[in-house]
Amino acid sequence: MEEDTDPVAALPDELRARTRAALLCCIAYIVQMLCWQNTYCAPDDLELEVKDESYCCLLYNDEVHTYDQVIKSLNRALDCTQKEAVDFATTVDREGRAVILNSSLVMCEEVRKIVGRNVVGRHSQPLKVLVMHRTVVAHQNFAMRLLAWIMQLTDNSDGLKVLLNNVLMEPGIFGLRSQTKFGKAELEQLEPLHSVVVKEPYNDMLRLSFLDLFFLADTIVWKNARVQSHQLFMGTMLMDPESKRRFSITFAKNYPKLIDAFIRDDHDHTMSIMSLSVQILTVPTLARLLIQNYNMLARVLSEFLGHCVNYKYPDGKFAFQRNQNYVEFKRAQFMLYDVKYLLTCRPHEWTESLRDNFLNGFGILLDLLGCMQGMDAVTRQVGQHIEYEPEWETAFNLHIKIGMFLPMFLEWCATDKDVLVRAYNMALQMLWSIQGRFQFVERDVGDSPVQCIDYDVATLPVSIHLPVSRLVAGLHLLLGDFDLTYDSPEFDGTDKPTPQELMEFSLRCQVMVAQSHAGMWRRNGYSLLHQIYLYHSVRCRGEMMDRDIVLLQIACSLLPPNDFLVMLMEKYHLLLWIRSSYEARPPPAQEDTIRQTIALVEEFLQLLIVLLGERYVPGVGQVSAEDCLRREIVHQLCISPMAHSELTKALPENANDETGLEDVVAQVAHFQKPRETVRGLYELKAECYSMYNPFFYHYTRSDQSKSEETQRKRVKTNHDGAEAKLFAQGCPPPRPPAFAPQFSKLLELLDCSLMLAIMRTVLERAAMARTRSFSEPQLQKVLHLIGMALHAQERQTRSKQSGPLRFMQRAADAGIFTALEALVEHPQAKHHKDLLTWVLKTYSAIKNLHSASVPEILVTEAIESGLAQISRDTAEKKVKMEAARVRQARILAQMSAMQRNFILENRELFDNTHTELTPCPSQNEMKADEHESDDDGNQVALGAERTRASELDTQQAMCILCQETTDIRADGQVMVLAAFVQRSTVLAKCRRTEQHVDEVDAMFAPASMPLGTHTSTCGHIMHADCWQKFFDSIVAKERRRPIRLRQHLSFDVDKNEFLCPLCENLSNTVIPVLPPLSTLAAASGSGPHAEMLTLADWLDALEKTVSSSKPLVLSSSETGADSPDEMMTLLKPESLAAVCRKLKANVAANFQLLFSYVYDTGAVQSSELSESVVEMLQTFSQAAYTIGLNTLPQRENPRVPVSTWSTCAFTISAIEWHLRSEKKPLFGAFSSRHLDCLNALVRTAAVINHVSDIGVLKSHCVRLLSVLLDDKKDVAKETPCFLTIDLFTCLVETVFALPALYADPGKQQSVKVVPSGGENEKNLLTLFYVAHVVQILISLTRSKQGGKGDDMDTDEEDVLVTNEERREEKMLNKVLHSVFCHAGIDTEVAIVGVVASVREAALPFLRCAAIFFNFVTDIVPPKNLSADTIVDEYDSICSYLALPSSFSDLFASFSIRHLVSRWCQHPVVTGFLSSAMQGDEKVSDEKVSGGEVVTYPIKVNRLEELPPDYSELINHAALFT
Repeated sequence: MEEDTDPVAALPDELRARTRAALLCCIAYIVQMLCWQNTYCAPDDLELEVKDESYCCLLYNDEVHTYDQVIKSLNRALDCTQKEAVDFATTVDREGRAVILNSSLVMCEEVRKIVGRNVVGRHSQPLKVLVMHRTVVAHQNFAMRLLAWIMQLTDNSDGLKVLLNNVLMEPGIFGLRSQTKFGKAELEQLEPLHSVVVKEPYNDMLRLSFLDLFFLADTIVWKNARVQSHQLFMGTMLMDPESKRRFSITFAKNYPKLIDAFIRDDHDHTMSIMSLSVQILTVPTLARLLIQNYNMLARVLSEFLGHCVNYKYPDGKFAFQRNQNYVEFKRAQFMLYDVKYLLTCRPHEWTESLRDNFLNGFGILLDLLGCMQGMDAVTRQVGQHIEYEPEWETAFNLHIKIGMFLPMFLEWCATDKDVLVRAYNMALQMLWSIQGRFQFVERDVGDSPVQCIDYDVATLPVSIHLPVSRLVAGLHLLLGDFDLTYDSPEFDGTDKPTPQELMEFSLRCQVMVAQSHAGMWRRNGYSLLHQIYLYHSVRCRGEMMDRDIVLLQIACSLLPPNDFLVMLMEKYHLLLWIRSSYEARPPPAQEDTIRQTIALVEEFLQLLIVLLGERYVPGVGQVSAEDCLRREIVHQLCISPMAHSELTKALPENANDETGLEDVVAQVAHFQKPRETVRGLYELKAECYSMYNPFFYHYTRSDQSKSEETQRKRVKTNHDGAEAKLFAQGCPPPRPPAFAPQFSKLLELLDCSLMLAIMRTVLERAAMARTRSFSEPQLQKVLHLIGMALHAQERQTRSKQSGPLRFMQRAADAGIFTALEALVEHPQAKHHKDLLTWVLKTYSAIKNLHSASVPEILVTEAIESGLAQISRDTAEKKVKMEAARVRQARILAQMSAMQRNFILENRELFDNTHTELTPCPSQNEMKADEHESDDDGNQVALGAERTRASELDTQQAMCILCQETTDIRADGQVMVLAAFVQRSTVLAKCRRTEQHVDEVDAMFAPASMPLGTHTSTCGHIMHADCWQKFFDSIVAKERRRPIRLRQHLSFDVDKNEFLCPLCENLSNTVIPVLPPLSTLAAASGSGPHAEMLTLADWLDALEKTVSSSKPLVLSSSETGADSPDEMMTLLKPESLAAVCRKLKANVAANFQLLFSYVYDTGAVQSSELSESVVEMLQTFSQAAYTIGLNTLPQRENPRVPVSTWSTCAFTISAIEWHLRSEKKPLFGAFSSRHLDCLNALVRTAAVINHVSDIGVLKSHCVRLLSVLLDDKKDVAKETPCFLTIDLFTCLVETVFALPALYADPGKQQSVKVVPSGGENEKNLLTLFYVAHVVQILISLTRSKQGGKGDDMDTDEEDVLVTNEERREEKMLNKVLHSVFCHAGIDTEVAIVGVVASVREAALPFLRCAAIFFNFVTDIVPPKNLSADTIVDEYDSICSYLALPSSFSDLFASFSIRHLVSRWCQHPVVTGFLSSAMQGDEKVSDEKVSGGEVVTYPIKVNRLEELPPDYSELINHAALFT
């Protein structure tokens, strides 16, 4: 309520009345004295009783004379020093006037005359010098002080400010004579009321307000008075919304008088009251108010048009002459800025008065543009050069000013259909009235004659200024937003030009520019060259050249294509050139004629390329403004890398003088930071070069040459593939966006008969031995046009919709491609051989796409000539079938949209209803989003109590080569990921260069991880068949090329390397994409009795299996080993039945349930892998084997499956290291590449058993289990110690091998025999985790009893430790003591803080296991493992993996403790413990089976930290001796 209270009402009544009276007197006094023109005496009531005869000579400022002129004039008149003259001139410039002399009237008048006539310079008007009585000067100075005091006073009170506003704007203030004392005599002394303001009766003057007087007197007061009055308005009236509204209305009413006074004034615009227009006209509400209620838009434009009358010729066109003074015309152009301000904000709601007044202004704009249409027309000079250069700059300056707001008019029209229709009708009528009727002539090129407008550009006047035509083009682009066309009923009642007449003026302009480029207008001087330059420049082309192109595209979309081409060729004088008899005609007498014809043909083909290819205009193509800007930036950077300022200057600006560069440039360019003498530059991204078009219509000829040279240099410096080089060197046309529906008819231009005749003519003349009308640019542009047609045909074919384009068939019938093939080895085509080759290959690819839907990238030269065209009947049948399919898809899409709308309308109902109809996302989406699950329950991945995995729908993937979508199935067509397998030392803890990889057992990775096999993928998916054809084509091309001609590539084909077809990422194999393991795994171990099998019984059964296994020695011929002397021992376990006979009855029954798949005889038949899946499994396994072991391929080698398992484990460990080093959550930061890689890798490693020998897999499983379960005394000779191997790698291999332990050797393993996350996996994890904890405990003894406890404050820790933690620490120290006892070392060992140390050291193992089993089971992990800040990560992972988080529970089982005692009797363990107790920090390696003991916890390998400032390092290096 307080905010709505009038501030004036808060003032006391008496104070309000007295203040109002005082303000009235003060303002009246200020106005009277500032406008007082009787300089010899003051007003009667202010005159002194004793009149003084002292006078002042005042020099006034103007913007005509320079400092030097004023100083020299003062030197001569006053005989003053240079310093005094400079001080006078400075004061005049700063304050607007200065007293240069105080003396008698006679002396002052003499000085005034001298200063006025001593101005240096010809045609200089005299300086303004006045002689004024000292009293008048004093009163004027006091009025200025009083004005400043009022401003200061009102700053202290909002009420006084509003009261002052009311006084200033109160009308009829002169009628209050009792308060203001203004009578008729006094009014006659006010100059504004006579010479500047109005020539109105006295009674009309009395209705003026003080604000009116301030406005109208603005041009006669000096600079300082103007500035203070403007500050008064801005500090009071423009700060209050209501006062600002009234101020703007007063400003609008006085606008004609204000602008007229400003035009005659000599001060800058910033010193005028007109400079405040930006303060009010840019406010949306005020601008719409003034347009709607006061017709402000029409008022401004009509005032400007009125001041242009003097520059009209009798024909109504503007004509600007040389040596004419255009100062007033330039000042009048400030009104055009006011038009821009008024249109800054588009209206969201329209009223009838707003529509009418806006269209009133639009009509006056059309009158203005009509005066500009056709101005400064030029005629080609033939006989002699022009005598003098005509005036052209004024017209272009006017165009630039008007071009500021023309797009704003279009934006306003785009918001209302009624406004657009009426504006379009008005524009068409204006264009019709300007151009009138044309003379037509009949031209015959084909079967039917065409009526063409008879106008010869080479002999008749042509103008480059066509604003009305271009405005029509801009309005036409808006019609599609309201489903309107040129022939809509809304425009039937209008006299409008035909499409041919519509484009006539723009076509003339294009032809004139083409003839100028051909050298036909050389005698017209530089004025024409300057106009053509500005026509293409970034400042003018948006409203000139671009609009002309759009207008031609509009006409082309409305005319038959053949007729349109005939009209163009007639205007270019090329109808004779197209005839076959042209070459046989006798040559013309002048050689220039031939050269001009060749150049005109090139320009004509260039225009066709522009018309068909330039679709980056909203309304012409299906693009946005951001797409257009992005393309502009790409083509500018194709010329050369540019600095920010250069790039900004090369881009067009919007109405706010912004380019939008910052919003788009990061998408297409990298910024190279400045270095020393090199400035910062934007460099185009490699993937954006595909957008490059050598015939980009904003390129000048020099820009085009520079950009093509840049492409050639890029090809030389970058070692891309042969196809990429061919593409870059040939510079083929890029794939343009689709046309908007109303412009889609332009595509018919590509395959019309006359276009094909033009192409055939150029190609045939290129093949001629002697021809006088051919040039290489003609061939290049025709090839470019053919490439554009092929792109259009390909888009139509891939869209699987019947369209009007039949270029392939019609071009073949016309012999186009036959002529192209004949030019392959022709010498006249050698410079464009790359482009020609690209055209032929693209043609073959699209032909194959027509016939067999083969992707373009798989087409090779070997099959180009072997494919035949399909019959027309078959084609029609396919078209009908495709139309039916499209119709069905459209109906399904409509149904889907209706369902979505129904769900949106009933969102609340659906949110409160649980349903099973929610669509399941893809696997990658689940993996990315599963960690954001809202489920608060505990997720368990292993064991009989594990959480049920989400049921996934059949997944689908799209091939990047053929663009077909295929279901991901194990028994169907296989999809693959491009992958790169490499040997890596990224996880190495101890780098030992002397150790060779062949010395390490492939099955057991050393704990120090000196070398591993890493697999990565870019995530791009392909059909296996598509990839194979793609890879074969690369190999074939490399083999066919002579060695001496081969260039260095970024990949080695001999190593099976290739680049991903999409992202060009280096790859050397592929990984098959398989369905989730949860959909393949058999339901084993899920019965109720299986849960009754304890860990001890499970371990006992496996111990009996391992201990009863028998060795089987195989030779190199049986194993596929590299060396003939290499032997391998395989272990053959007993059958499941034999093992169960050694167990108790109830234990045997439950144990059999865990391996029930052994008796499932139908599993193999029901779940076989397809041949393609098997082949890709073998492909990847061989890559992992050969690269990982650096050996030759051996498909039957027993180490092949082990290599696949180990690369899976190594890749998981590397990803976990990366997440840990970046301090990212375990499951919340996987990239899409990591997700794709782990999904494919884990599933492939699980299914690899299907393509491996069962006997080898059983032996591998026994060997892996024997590390922890075999109690034979000779095990140390064959099996490494658990202390020296990486137990996570061993865990992964055992999980994948265990399903084959009891499989029948005579049968192929079923696909269903894969890890399922059941009791087997849970028990395996428990076993290996126990071993890892023991590993950590033993490594902690290296520092004896200190461990991590040395760094802790023991006393404080004892206070904080709970009973549970004491029990845990006691248990671990007890286990450690047991380790020493069984190792034969009698000592008391206790590590302080052992629980925290073991948990920290064991966490990497648990994190890797969590990642592994997550991708095995597809069970969502707990939410806190995806959070950025993880609390109780150890407990959460243990819960997820069904492990006991308490060490007491972990070591509670007697069987576990018994295993620990057996492990500690290994010679490596006893040797390590003995050395540790003796204080040897560097324990020697035990060479039982190789390896090295690693100290835990393991730290992540990091690069050396480099200093941010290298100056200190450089100084040290400089002083080094």
